[in-house]
Amino acid sequence: MKISSFFKPLNTKFNSQSSFLTNIILFLTVVLIILAITSIYVSNEDTIYWWDFVGYQNAANNLTNLFRVSLQRAIDDILGSLSQQKNYLITLPLIPFIYIFGNQRIIYILSINLIYLLPFSLLLGAIAIKLIPVHSRWVFWSTAAIALLIPMSWSPNLRGYPDMGATLFILLGILFYLKNIRLTAWWQIPIIGFCLGISIVLRRHFAYSAIAFLGAISCQVTLESLTNFKFSKTSGKRILESAIKISLISITCFLTISIFAWGFIQNSLTENYRTLYAAWSLSIPDIFWRYCCFYGLVTLLLVAIGFFVGVMRKFLIPSTTIFLLLFGIFSIAEWLILLRYGNIHYSLHLTPIVILGLSSFTWITIHTFRGQTRLIIFSIAGIYLTINLIFGLTTLGKFNNPLRPLFASNFSPLIRSDYNEVLRLTDYLNKLAPNQELVYIAASSNQFNANIIRNANRIINPENWSNLRAISKPHIDTRDTYPLPELLEAQYVVIAHPFQKVLLTDEQVLKPGQQDLVKFVYDAFTQNLPISQDFQKLPEEFVLDGGITVSSYQRIRPTSIATALQTLSAMQKQVPQRPGRQLDWISLNQSPYITYNYSAVTQVLDSSYNLMTDPSDVTKQTSKYFLYLGQLSSSVKITGKLDFINQECSGLSLKFSMLDEQGNLLDTTTNNYFPGVASDFIFSLGGKNSIYLLLENLTINSDKLTDKCGWIINNLIVDN
Repeated sequence: MKISSFFKPLNTKFNSQSSFLTNIILFLTVVLIILAITSIYVSNEDTIYWWDFVGYQNAANNLTNLFRVSLQRAIDDILGSLSQQKNYLITLPLIPFIYIFGNQRIIYILSINLIYLLPFSLLLGAIAIKLIPVHSRWVFWSTAAIALLIPMSWSPNLRGYPDMGATLFILLGILFYLKNIRLTAWWQIPIIGFCLGISIVLRRHFAYSAIAFLGAISCQVTLESLTNFKFSKTSGKRILESAIKISLISITCFLTISIFAWGFIQNSLTENYRTLYAAWSLSIPDIFWRYCCFYGLVTLLLVAIGFFVGVMRKFLIPSTTIFLLLFGIFSIAEWLILLRYGNIHYSLHLTPIVILGLSSFTWITIHTFRGQTRLIIFSIAGIYLTINLIFGLTTLGKFNNPLRPLFASNFSPLIRSDYNEVLRLTDYLNKLAPNQELVYIAASSNQFNANIIRNANRIINPENWSNLRAISKPHIDTRDTYPLPELLEAQYVVIAHPFQKVLLTDEQVLKPGQQDLVKFVYDAFTQNLPISQDFQKLPEEFVLDGGITVSSYQRIRPTSIATALQTLSAMQKQVPQRPGRQLDWISLNQSPYITYNYSAVTQVLDSSYNLMTDPSDVTKQTSKYFLYLGQLSSSVKITGKLDFINQECSGLSLKFSMLDEQGNLLDTTTNNYFPGVASDFIFSLGGKNSIYLLLENLTINSDKLTDKCGWIINNLIVDN
């Protein structure tokens, strides 16, 4: 029996009108399935979202509010975000839903699934038509159905990641390429390049999918040249033409990124992202097992059978199969060998290949087997995929036994039994710090962290949620900075017992041993280091899920410079490798978070810095301190230029001091400066075994508040 005879009754049954009606019915069925699963899933959640699970939702809500207030402000925010690692562009299609229906979680997730998951499944159906050479309509809809049966098609979206929006453009690029793999149509090159570029603009990590795409095309051209041609002028011309076309796609991709996110390109040239994100890079065995469990071992077996048998029986279209397999191989090499990032949204780089492999398995089964055998195979595969979906997205999959890895990992609705206790803790912190005093949270786990407190405050204080300044920076050693400025400014410190860190088994995962700086703050208060003596423990305690006990400490006196230096020295001993974004200068007694677009310390060049005091500071502090952490020799020269922010200042005194590890003074020098007078300066100091260089500025008239004597030091250089 030929495959065409299998569809003959279907072909005779449907005329063009009934075919259109069938497609509409199937489309509406897919929409209803998405609406039903999303609504049921989100309505069963009872939690306070945190980190990536809520980051883009908050961004979308904030942007929606800006659109209500001012179109220009909203546009400015979008444009301003384009140079950042995460920008607002991917949330734009979600704004109309939130604007019309409200900012509830269910609206946000529904908008992601309708705008991104729906076309994702349909695009995979369109690509499957280019892979499987049988009845196109049923290949299309069966692939779309398979996409909705894979838990990893749903899980990133249900957790709040909009990254599938970037996946759509990768799939569009693939589809346009497969229309004519020789790229003879002139329009293919700019469209493919644009699709790759926009995917990167929307979510930066899709640069790796673009690389996999270009690598797959390049390898496919090379393989074709080696297998189909003897080396000749014709084959050489074909290779040259292909190389030019691939280069033009790459150039178009680059130009697209340049137009929308030039700042990102500039940052990419200066930032070492591999080092900054090393904390997310798991071991190869851990990441392979994690991804196998994402989909389920049986699912991956069916995918392997689908592609292997399809190739061996010459059932699949060869050119499409070669490209998809090469794209998959490059993607696996990038994500499971090179990068090894384990958070669920990165699975979107591999999920399309898994779905197409399952579709191949389905149609090879139809093509190969007959009668009862085919029915048995379909029944077993269908039952497995259905159970796999249930185990992946419901609480029925929350069990552990040796057979569990055969099915997809469980990403069931998030539920906190301590929901009310977290809200009570947040309300307590609000009352402790009514005037936006800094609250330092010395915990950073998926169970308890500062982001959970801030988002809990959105629930209990939706209009004034930002008034609670709860932070837990740093979160990750390789990416962040020493927490000394935050500790010195904090009026309250919150400690959770036992110490809260990210575990290898968590959904938002880190490589073990990447949170020693957070652990230091915990140790400082549990082991009574000198800085903890500047605080007193408050009697109120809170008990969260897992037996976590949360207590708080209130500052009773400012921390002295000597104690600050002892604390920093202890940090450096506990974490000897400098944190990934730690600069040579740090501010000691003013907020590291002064305004949205302001930083107390800015690196200009490798050795040149700009330092700035808080222009909005109205405290009665008449001196500010900055500390240099770079290497120091026995003698140093310091150069820079002092500029006054406010000409009403009566004058400033700048004092540089060299200190040893214990904070003992080795050498010091001072000079006075006044508004309107040229303020280029040169200081020279010396000191054996010097470890730190301290900069102190004092108002000459101590009665003047520091907001009248704000200053900027430009091009500050310490020359050893």
